[in-house]
Amino acid sequence: MFLEISIYCRGGQGGVTTARILAAAAMLQGYFSQSMPQFGPERRGAEVRAFLRISDNEIRRKCAVTDPDVVILFDQRLGYDGDPETVVVNCNSKPFNQIGQTKVCQVDATEIAVRHGLVSAGWPILGPAMGGAAAKILDIDYRCLMEAIKMELGDKAEKSMKAAEEAYKVVKCV
Repeated sequence: MFLEISIYCRGGQGGVTTARILAAAAMLQGYFSQSMPQFGPERRGAEVRAFLRISDNEIRRKCAVTDPDVVILFDQRLGYDGDPETVVVNCNSKPFNQIGQTKVCQVDATEIAVRHGLVSAGWPILGPAMGGAAAKILDIDYRCLMEAIKMELGDKAEKSMKAAEEAYKVVKCV
């Protein structure tokens, strides 16, 4: 197995942290993984991309992902590159238009984040819910995901773990 994943989000939504958590969860499950952020201006609301690779074998690539197998889309207004097999999208109560043969997996990460009190300066922090949904789609073990969240967030992990758990359970693919 060799998966390349691109995360498209806005600054402050938790996309870079999500990539790190998913990489750690994959490693805890016995895979090789890497995560890399790509920033423009570092400010809340600016477009941010993060890349993630998961493999059975050592990963030697260090470049950006240009043709992802999976896209994790925090905001439907952001476009994405390539022709992925799967898109995991924050549906915000709006259906996402399927493109070709792409499998679309939807979760209302915004509602989950708000319900679990994951809001900063009025912005929902979508990373835990999107990470939970993506982990389910990527077949990452639930226990490994929870352990990775604890490792990454320490004492602040409780709300994020609850949001990730809910998203892991409710993500739907069409």
